[in-house]
Amino acid sequence: MNYKLPTTYISKASLLFALSISGVASAQTTPAATPEAEEIVITGMRAALEKAIEVKQSSDKVMEALSMDDINATPAVTIAEALVRLPGVNGSRDRGNESQAAIRGLGPRMVFGTVNGREVASPEPGRAIRYEQYPSELVSAAEVYKTQSADLIEGGIAGSINLKTISPLSYNGPEATIRAGVQQNEAGKDIPDYDPLGNRFSAALVHKFSDEFAVAIGASKQKQKNAYGSLQGWGFSSGDWNLDGKGAIGSTPWGVAAEVKKLEQDREGVMAVMEWAPSDTLNVKYDFLYTSFAMSEEQNQTWGQDIGLNPGPWGGWGIEDTNKDGRPDNLLSNVVLVNKQAVAATINGWEGQIRHVLAGYSQENSGITQGLKFSYTGIDNWKIDADISSSTAKRENYWNAIYLDQYAETWSYDLRGTPSISAPAGSALLTPEKASYNWISNVNEGSDLEDDLLSAQFDFKRDLDAGDLRSLTFGVRTADREKEVIWTDFAMTRTDAADNGTAVKFPAGFLSSYTLDAFDTIPFLNAPSYKETAQLIYGGVNYGAAAVNEGRYWKVEEKNNAGYVKLDFEGELAGFEYDANVGVRQVKISTESYALNGAHVDNDFSKALPSAGLNLSLDDQQKLRFGVSRAISRPPLDEMRAGQYISAINTGSSGGAGNPLLKPFTSDQVDVSYEWYFAPESLAALSVYYKDIENYIGNATVGSFTGQQGTFDIYGPVNGKGGYVRGAELTFQMPFTFLPVEGFGIYSNYAFAESNIHEFAPSDNPLPMAGLARDTATLDLWYSNYGVDARIGWKYHSAYTSAFTWDSYDLTTMDSELSLGLSLAYDINEHWNVRFQAYNLTNEPMRLSQNNQPANLKRFDDYGRSYLLDFTWKL
Repeated sequence: MNYKLPTTYISKASLLFALSISGVASAQTTPAATPEAEEIVITGMRAALEKAIEVKQSSDKVMEALSMDDINATPAVTIAEALVRLPGVNGSRDRGNESQAAIRGLGPRMVFGTVNGREVASPEPGRAIRYEQYPSELVSAAEVYKTQSADLIEGGIAGSINLKTISPLSYNGPEATIRAGVQQNEAGKDIPDYDPLGNRFSAALVHKFSDEFAVAIGASKQKQKNAYGSLQGWGFSSGDWNLDGKGAIGSTPWGVAAEVKKLEQDREGVMAVMEWAPSDTLNVKYDFLYTSFAMSEEQNQTWGQDIGLNPGPWGGWGIEDTNKDGRPDNLLSNVVLVNKQAVAATINGWEGQIRHVLAGYSQENSGITQGLKFSYTGIDNWKIDADISSSTAKRENYWNAIYLDQYAETWSYDLRGTPSISAPAGSALLTPEKASYNWISNVNEGSDLEDDLLSAQFDFKRDLDAGDLRSLTFGVRTADREKEVIWTDFAMTRTDAADNGTAVKFPAGFLSSYTLDAFDTIPFLNAPSYKETAQLIYGGVNYGAAAVNEGRYWKVEEKNNAGYVKLDFEGELAGFEYDANVGVRQVKISTESYALNGAHVDNDFSKALPSAGLNLSLDDQQKLRFGVSRAISRPPLDEMRAGQYISAINTGSSGGAGNPLLKPFTSDQVDVSYEWYFAPESLAALSVYYKDIENYIGNATVGSFTGQQGTFDIYGPVNGKGGYVRGAELTFQMPFTFLPVEGFGIYSNYAFAESNIHEFAPSDNPLPMAGLARDTATLDLWYSNYGVDARIGWKYHSAYTSAFTWDSYDLTTMDSELSLGLSLAYDINEHWNVRFQAYNLTNEPMRLSQNNQPANLKRFDDYGRSYLLDFTWKL
């Protein structure tokens, strides 16, 4: 990209002073010729920032943009890491990587994701896209639309995120690119028999056979190792007991658990685009994007359980008071109470059972998105677009666990700060591999998900010359979607044991133990793998024995028909140039929710969604934008399921249900944005917004279930009271042209959001709305010159309610986080580039709490730092 050296206010004053002197001197000397302004070519990160500014400035909506170079210049394993650096965008780390997105304080349920402008199927249970599935090498740009327009597919009250693949006929970059590198996860260094080194490869080719036909193909393959330690709480029992006999009145947790996940994540992607323009009036483009994500996870878990006050959901298990004197039979010691909850204590007596879990988890996601688009302008003043697309997503996952128990007289837990589980010197818990075990039980559960989506969209635009009315656009869209999830579970039995009393005999050296530096815990029991352990005890895992869990099965079919009309205006208003649009989108959506026996519940709704936008050009550098609209976000598909279930895993979980009759989130919203492009590569922007949301969907107790293990609450989604969401976003970026050394600059943003909407649980102390972070900020300092691209970036968000799990009712509070990343790249020559990136340099853990009580720990994950080194060859 070329531009002339900018003139600042200081340089203008200097120029005027010089002109005044030259005017005096002109009578005595012949003036020298004025040199032409020097032209400089900018590349790399600076070009990417400038390109993003150009996209934002030329758009008729409030939006943010990322280009390919900006994505690659950000420490990013996937596109998700780059997205969360945009104003008002947050994410949630899953196994160390950013995953789903929240925009403007609204969580993934109200964020709409598209690829090349098309709705896509998702391997997640709802509609939200798991952005970590998209390798950053296969995405050419990302656009985040924060205001609505009639021509945008409905679904994003918070905003719409559109990922774009390359358009080969308009591409001007290198024809061939190959990248290869290695990754390392620091948290895996303490784990035996685990190699924390991963790798990353990608290749792309763009070839123009002629000015009429071009092809782009690309592939990416990545093996990531993200082993880490975690410590978790299972929630607190109820009751006020004298826990230590000394007046510590309160309750205990149902249990605490430590865990190590030994992960291997394989990502693969293939992109192909063919573009044909046989004439100036016809363009035909076919694009194909395949992504897959496979995860293999060996788990070593230590459960400190049976410490909830009895009676509880597990019947006769737990801390007991047989003489009914209000004190446990075995008094606790070292009790620390917060809000009458024992967040730290020493358990005395056999009731504090330790369960060692050798588990394996596997998951395979895949997705295909493809489309064929025709654009025709051969009829005077008309443009006709036809877009036919299909999208499929699949997911298979299994969790298998073998339980091995120990009973201990004394052990301790602490859920504060960096949590811990510990045992005194000499305890058998410190050498778990030497203990004798009896087989008691095992758990195997899994699911198969399939999501299929077919859509067709037709758009017609008529250019007009009727005063300020410049064009009329209208169109229709139809889509059919079917999403099905089949859950299975089974238990394995031993052929050599008549009951649970037969001891398991392990070969010498088969079991071992280890600890982590991340937090204090009793040693983890380790085996070569879950598969080898299952082979030794059960003769292998018979997945064919799995039976469908009828209560958890669900299928939802959705038919979506929409039409819109939009008028575009352009002219002069009060002395300012303007462009504007006004339109309405009419949607009709029908759903059928099926149970396993074929019974189904029908639901349908229709909505008119008006919208209008006005953009004023105050001058060549300043823009003022206004937007008003009504928007909807359709209910997540899994929340519209039929049936209910009880979890088979005894970790304090309860039951869940769906609601096929849910109404969509609905919002009336106003946006105002001021943008000042005060110099090349520079922007100062302020956006404010207000959303009035109705039909908010939250989870509440909808029933109960009584079984052998007690009475469970059943949680399910319901429509309820909404409220407002309001906030402001500030963006500032510029190169430091005032420095004597060229090439330094800043990119920064800050977002504020607040709302009076609360979730529906806990009923006595509801959580704030999911996704709402009061404060979000990004600060990047960069250097780009002489072939060097360097970027150091901070990302901060305040605490907010998170629901980024498979169970939408499982709400937690994520603590505030401040992370630091680094990207450093150097162009060795015109063909070769070397890049080093570092993630989570501050080693920021993720801490979640539950029940709207900060001291009630849900999980503490220590992901550690990770590093990438790669080389790129371009031709």
